[in-house]
Amino acid sequence: MAHPTHQSTISYLLHNKKSKKTVIYMTYTIGVVGNIAVLPQIIKAWQTKAPGLAVSTWIMFVIFGLIWLIYAIQNKQKPLIVAQVVGLTCNIGVVAGWIFNNIIR
Repeated sequence: MAHPTHQSTISYLLHNKKSKKTVIYMTYTIGVVGNIAVLPQIIKAWQTKAPGLAVSTWIMFVIFGLIWLIYAIQNKQKPLIVAQVVGLTCNIGVVAGWIFNNIIR
């Protein structure tokens, strides 16, 4: 059973305006920075044939990201929209780099 103080602290964090804003800002930050962590993969995909890169996985990431983006737009979830646009851009960048170096070039 949860300690009463813990329950009231959690309730306070969930319903306090200032903490809600903090969580929203953190969500935007994580949505952008977390997806930019893919940057080394994008660079590798564009600079080399990237033999170890599983392009099918990245294509699935693009498809899943599109589904999440549609959901976010339908439900007007701005932080999720931002995160998915950034994520899709990064994932498409990896796939496009792989296609350029392995199919077009």
